[in-house]
Amino acid sequence: MTFSLIDKRHISQQVYDHMLDNILNGVWPAGSKLPSENELCLKFGVSRVPIREAIKRLNAMGIAQTRQGEGSYVMMLTPGMFMNSLLPMLVLNRKSMMDILEYRRIVEPENAALAAKNADESDIANIAATIEEINRVGKPALEFAIADMKFHLDIARATKNSLLFNVSNVIRDVMVSYYRKINELMGVDRALKYHQLIFAAIRDRDAEAARRWMQEHIATTIDDVSAKYADEAGETRLKRNKKGMGL
Repeated sequence: MTFSLIDKRHISQQVYDHMLDNILNGVWPAGSKLPSENELCLKFGVSRVPIREAIKRLNAMGIAQTRQGEGSYVMMLTPGMFMNSLLPMLVLNRKSMMDILEYRRIVEPENAALAAKNADESDIANIAATIEEINRVGKPALEFAIADMKFHLDIARATKNSLLFNVSNVIRDVMVSYYRKINELMGVDRALKYHQLIFAAIRDRDAEAARRWMQEHIATTIDDVSAKYADEAGETRLKRNKKGMGL
């Protein structure tokens, strides 16, 4: 197994690139356990922080899976996982935000319902661990957005429908940007509440409740985004009118 010490510039990205390269080249094949954080720190010559960030990124993309109390494991790779890099940077204006919310309104309630029917104990444990991570962060930040995306990715995985899971992986980067923007605009308190309600319904095998809570979660977000951008448009018009009046 070959490791290279990491240049101190862009440490997190380089750690992620090295780890991904080891996975793609079969150094860590599907089903294998990743080295421990301590081992990776020694091999790459870095602290725990970039190691953890790289593992979180691999988890969010579905390339690795961290199991509470067991460590992180390499998942079976699919072509959809690597289409993320083909996605253009998305300008998150009102139109693109509403497009994403429309996609979520159509897809995610059924994902939640299907997860309630098909999730196994491992899926339930993964979702619970992700909620713990979300609660730990507890504030709008990239780390929260990545954990937020992982929550929905965990649900997609729990559907046991490979197409639904792969589609979620394909749009992963766009969705992380979206969640970060949403959390900055709206805060995180309501998201935390709905995550708990959705998880409880999935854990209790209540497909109707899982669907209903996800629908409500997305509907309230749509209302808030519409109101937020309407308020901003109103303020812009007011400023223009004042300027026109010489105020």
